[in-house]
Amino acid sequence: VGPDKIKIYLVDGNLSGTAFRDLPAGIMNGVKGTLPGAYPPADFQERLLAIDPTLTDFSYAAESYDAIMLLALAAEIGGATDGVTLAANLEDASKGGTKCYSWAECKGLLDEGTDIDYDGVSGPVEFDADGEVTEATMGVYEYVANDNIEARPEEFVVGAVPAPLP
Repeated sequence: VGPDKIKIYLVDGNLSGTAFRDLPAGIMNGVKGTLPGAYPPADFQERLLAIDPTLTDFSYAAESYDAIMLLALAAEIGGATDGVTLAANLEDASKGGTKCYSWAECKGLLDEGTDIDYDGVSGPVEFDADGEVTEATMGVYEYVANDNIEARPEEFVVGAVPAPLP
């Protein structure tokens, strides 16, 4: 077993920094896997580590942060926090307006009456009229040791998400 004998490619559910520690040393070196989501920028990781210095995994961190930002912006646009209002305003918060990248910047534009287009830590975020995301990122990671996975941002794939079937 090992990438030099059998090509192994893992996906998010089995891409782990701990599951393979007890295997023979180095056997995972070169094994790659995918994980949905953007690779969080270093400054964002530093902000997270300032809150919790024990963090070792940033999976879904950028997307989670952007989800909260978009909900807050949708609430600001709609003037309420109920589910119907949030759903009705996600598209307005995410496309078609002036690009903004932080709460302060987006809120300032909204206060001026400007239509916004939030692009987050995970990159551009856009919803269609049905509330479906229109673009997604798939990350590629590689084992450099049995318990150490490194992102390969140059191999990340960003693409359009097909519309759901009727």
